[in-house]
Amino acid sequence: MTRKHLLAAAVAAAIAGQAGAAETVRIGELHPITGPASYYGLPESQAIRLAAEQINAAGGLDIGGETRMIEIVSGDTQASPTGGVAALRKLMADGVQIIIGPLSSGVAPALTPIIASADVVQIVDGSIAEGLTDGRRMFRNQATVGDYNLALERLAKARGYDSVAIMTDRFHAGFMESQDDLTAVFSEQGNAVVAEEYYKLGDTDFSGQLTTIAGADPDALIVRGYPSEGALITRQVRDLGYEGQIVWEMVSPPSTVMKNIDAATMEGVLNAIPPTTEDYLNLGNPRAIAMAEAYEATYGSVPGELAALSFDALHIVAAAIEKAGSIEPADIAGAMATLTAAEVPALINTYGAQEDGRLFDETGQVSLPGAVSVWQGEGWVPLTDLAAD
Repeated sequence: MTRKHLLAAAVAAAIAGQAGAAETVRIGELHPITGPASYYGLPESQAIRLAAEQINAAGGLDIGGETRMIEIVSGDTQASPTGGVAALRKLMADGVQIIIGPLSSGVAPALTPIIASADVVQIVDGSIAEGLTDGRRMFRNQATVGDYNLALERLAKARGYDSVAIMTDRFHAGFMESQDDLTAVFSEQGNAVVAEEYYKLGDTDFSGQLTTIAGADPDALIVRGYPSEGALITRQVRDLGYEGQIVWEMVSPPSTVMKNIDAATMEGVLNAIPPTTEDYLNLGNPRAIAMAEAYEATYGSVPGELAALSFDALHIVAAAIEKAGSIEPADIAGAMATLTAAEVPALINTYGAQEDGRLFDETGQVSLPGAVSVWQGEGWVPLTDLAAD
């Protein structure tokens, strides 16, 4: 082959490569792949990639009669507002207009004004903070902090706690925003709040706050935040002699919990959150089982507690793209606003339908009611009777 032919072949290959790249639909995902919340974020990222690989293996997306493959572009928020903003801006600079995430409620509010003013469509699969959706460009398939709190409020009422203490991660925007409303409901129900203490992600010594709480001797200690700190708080308050009921409000993978506490000390701890991946597996959900088997075969580990939400989020985006017949953000958002669960048959989570059958309400929020689980042995099991000790 002559030099001229070689040059022509190289140019043709480059053009073909560019055309191939143009045939993909680039979807960005924002999660803490590294850092203190990576035990949530990495499994979420991997679940999104798994869903994309399965869709691609099945032939890709049918967009108005044209087939395109999905390309996932990752952004690492490191569970930091600064890191989240930087990761989002990089995705947008790279031309990504479809965003899944973020996870952290300390990160999400920092991204909302940027996304609201940009030509993008977003679905939040992790953060429970309020004010993240608008039903026009911003959607969420995760519960709100209100859904989390409702299960907690029902539990406190059913058990008739005379007194409760609350310990909250001060940088968890969702929990901090809802603290006053939660304490007001407790007061109305007759659950007197005798102490409110705070900590932050990454703390390891809670002796000051827990000495105050143990001195108040509440019927229940409610811990709101993340499981690494939750396990340490539980262990340390038991060491101080506290014997009351401990109630968590956090997504808590048993593998993460067990790094900081033994199973015997965890026995009987309650957790008030919507069903997790593990719950759906324990209930024998066939789509959860299939996802978990594929996840373990691909990544060599079990899926994280939020993996089902992230898996669902990618399938929701894919269904909206195909329904719209377009990859324009406004078209995708319009289709997403009218989606029904029946149009996304791969969904794992059980979402409550809106009155007209849509998946999302007018604000772009799904209905995902909270529930209560109890720690037994080395993991969580659903609690069927809220009033039972």
